[in-house]
Amino acid sequence: MLWSSLVAAAAAGKPQPSPTTAAFTPGVAPSPFPTEAENARITIDATKACAQADDESQSRAVQLAAWLECQILAFYPYPRDPKNLSDTSAWEKGYYDTFHPTLRASFNSTRFDYTTYVQVYRFFSAAIAESYGDKWHPWRDFYVVSADAFNTSSRGGVVTGMGYNGGILKATGKPYYAPNAAYFVVKEIDGRRWITEIREQSTLNGSPLPEIWPKEGQDQRPWVYRPDYEFLTSEQTSAICT
Repeated sequence: MLWSSLVAAAAAGKPQPSPTTAAFTPGVAPSPFPTEAENARITIDATKACAQADDESQSRAVQLAAWLECQILAFYPYPRDPKNLSDTSAWEKGYYDTFHPTLRASFNSTRFDYTTYVQVYRFFSAAIAESYGDKWHPWRDFYVVSADAFNTSSRGGVVTGMGYNGGILKATGKPYYAPNAAYFVVKEIDGRRWITEIREQSTLNGSPLPEIWPKEGQDQRPWVYRPDYEFLTSEQTSAICT
């Protein structure tokens, strides 16, 4: 019997869901939207994130999202001390506690490594202090989490976070926010989690922030090939490593 016949026979014995819309259109959300799909996105309470990061009563996906939320709040480069807006020590500690020295990073179309990405963050910190003072307010709407598929006991995985960055502008006293997203690769190394890759995307460049984006440290060469989770042909490997 053909596989298609087997599938059809199996389906015939089960109640079939009614279509959500009369006409199915690819790319257009069905109505009503399937709540199970919406609920698969993970929302983390920022006040509980650090505690949830290692709470084994939670799923691997929730623990990973919570760890990221906790670390993002630690490393995001905005002023922590309203009396000293130029102090970067708090978020820099978060940076070095979160990112692995093998880091490869990108912000929009620019590429950086472990030592140059922190320089970009210092630039952002100064720009945020100038435009927002201590009224900066980043948050994530939700995470999409894929726990490590190579090792089911690993606490790492791949995560995409979606949210907003912004706050109250000093010049106008009015709020200004912009969408923000980031893709993370989290690896468990020497018994703890590290971010080994981050690709951040922001539209905040359209705000009244200084239009002097950092030129130092940008690396447009191909990133180093990582054979532990990247699969390339021998020709591709040769090209990317040169």
